[in-house]
Order: sequence, then C-alpha cells, then structure tokens
Amino acid sequence: MSWTDRPPPWLPPLPPPNRGRALRVLGLLLVGGTFVYFFVMSYLGGTHTLLALVPLLIGLVCLIIGLTRRNQGR
Repeated sequence: MSWTDRPPPWLPPLPPPNRGRALRVLGLLLVGGTFVYFFVMSYLGGTHTLLALVPLLIGLVCLIIGLTRRNQGR
C-alpha cells in the first residue's frame, strides 16, 4: 500500500455509500406487503381492521427517513 492510497488528513471523512438503503428496502417491503394483503383480503371478501394500517404507516415512515438520509450527504 502506497502513501498515496490514503486520503489526506485535512479532508473530511467520506460518508458510507448507499446511506438509508436498508430503510428504503424495509419500507418498500412493508408498503408492498400491506397492499398485497389489502388486495388479497378484498378479493376473498375478508374484512380489514385499522391495525392493518400500522405496517403501512411504519413502511411509509421508513421510506421517508431512508430517502431523506440518502440526500443529506450531498
């Protein structure tokens, strides 16, 4: 390893790549799974409860936080 491979000490540390990716993936899975559940239950004639909205809300929060975290490093 050469001394030119290391960043100079006066540069700020680089943020890690793909910031917020795990939150975006989790949010998409929760939102997508909730909509699949809604469509399947509607097709089968089942009823929905308000508790079914909790994964949708958590998924949307994860998506929003993941997307804002991605853009903070720029």
